Amino acid sequence: MYPWLSNVQQQYAQQQQQGRLHHAHLLYGAEGVGKGILAEQLCKALLCEQAEQMHPCGQCKGCKLIAAGTHPDLLMLSGEGSSIGVDAIRAISDFVQHSAQQGGAKCVIIPNAQRMTVAASNALLKTLEEPNNHCYLWLLSPGTANLSATILSRCAKQQISVQDDAHLDAWLQQYAHEAIQQPFAVHFKTQPLLLRQWQENDELGQIQTLYQALYEQRLAVNEQKLVDILTQNSQYIAIFRLFVSQFLLHKSQQGLSFAAFERCYKQLHHFSEQVTQTPGLNMTLALAQLLRVLKQELG
Repeated sequence: MYPWLSNVQQQYAQQQQQGRLHHAHLLYGAEGVGKGILAEQLCKALLCEQAEQMHPCGQCKGCKLIAAGTHPDLLMLSGEGSSIGVDAIRAISDFVQHSAQQGGAKCVIIPNAQRMTVAASNALLKTLEEPNNHCYLWLLSPGTANLSATILSRCAKQQISVQDDAHLDAWLQQYAHEAIQQPFAVHFKTQPLLLRQWQENDELGQIQTLYQALYEQRLAVNEQKLVDILTQNSQYIAIFRLFVSQFLLHKSQQGLSFAAFERCYKQLHHFSEQVTQTPGLNMTLALAQLLRVLKQELG
């Protein structure tokens, strides 16, 4: 378990020992803080035959079934796709209604729970309102804003965050050494699993190019190179938006007028809407419009 998650895991272990572990949980926090890994670890412990302090033994039949991806009492929805439909939630309802095949607990993990449709949320409410004994649901989400109030009211909520301290520094030095040497790493230090992921997937170069376009090249960039990167992965678009936003704040502190800042930010918002909501939009055109406004306002 990652050092920044140990306290939260201990809290759950205490709740479980005292018989106070809620049947439905919402783990929320930024990408790269370990929400999914924590949920998986807790489910492993709940399904383990010899767990201690919510730590699975790794050796029992339950642990071996989980390791093989064949445990019949663990259901994990896919985190892919733009939405979670009602059929997926109905499958959860059917899953929890039946007794555990291994005679213990049953666990469900719902990544990106904020993507549930209205119909899916309503279907999930029925499961949350009539919990079965020894059945545990773990909802994962970046935040709480896009989840219905009724869903939130029926879940025990836990924010997952990363503290910038010596434990984090030691972990980053060991597992993301190359990533933290990059200038952009300062924006993601409290999302350590993102940094490690980019390092392991050889993505540091792409992200560094997005960063340099603003902070080092001052918008004198090869637009086609940026387009090629931004069209590879929707995550790169979100990263680029963050860099532009932080760059504008930096310029504002250096004297950029509020009117100019507002025009730039409005264009950034327009760019975001174009590339995320309009299927088939020409990325080249959207990026060119954004860079043109930035150059005009930032000189």
